[in-house]
Amino acid sequence: MLSPLGLQLVIQPAFDFRELDVAAGQPGLLADLEAGSLSPLLIFTSPRAVSFGLGQLPVGLTGKCKVAAIGPATARALEAAGVTVTVRPSSGYTSEALLKTLDNDSAGFISADRSALILAAPGGRRKLAEGLAARDWATQMLMVYRRENATLDKQGIDNLMEATGVLSVWTSGNAMKSLSQRLAPATWFRLCQGEWLVISDRLKRLARAYGPSEIHLSPGPTNSDIFTTIRGLI
Repeated sequence: MLSPLGLQLVIQPAFDFRELDVAAGQPGLLADLEAGSLSPLLIFTSPRAVSFGLGQLPVGLTGKCKVAAIGPATARALEAAGVTVTVRPSSGYTSEALLKTLDNDSAGFISADRSALILAAPGGRRKLAEGLAARDWATQMLMVYRRENATLDKQGIDNLMEATGVLSVWTSGNAMKSLSQRLAPATWFRLCQGEWLVISDRLKRLARAYGPSEIHLSPGPTNSDIFTTIRGLI
């Protein structure tokens, strides 16, 4: 989408993602799900949780359980796989937004027994799990994928260092933290000299700690939102 705008584009993923074998890593939890002794709210925390986790769930489980998506991209991935999404935040697309949506379920439509299964990566969505526990939800985590540091693009980094101006687009706080630690100090300083574009108020708060010259906020997390914002900036 950005190519016709005449910008030089550098794509630098912070992470690669690998499937975790649930049957090997959490056989007891998987056995309980297969036996039908659990009927939790299934919470998918990202499109990756859908792609790596959905196929590892017992057949028919998503038809028996309510399903929550953390945001629109996750909901689209579920619906493309034929899964009905019961719960989605109206805005925000964060753990806090999902918790607020669940708080509004006064009639118990979402989960009468207040149990939840969060499909995520190790170390992820702790605030969501803690928030559910604080609300007396019986919560378990199903680890369906893991993160690995992605290889740094040397040519792309060289291009950044030679550019007259840099706009960095950030869609993840974990990406900010990882690349701030892994990029050479000169490269990271170069990024912080430029302008940043983030997709949420939460990321805007995180970005301030790194001190970029200016922080722009996209109206939403989609590619169209990001594209429209960048086009307006140039």
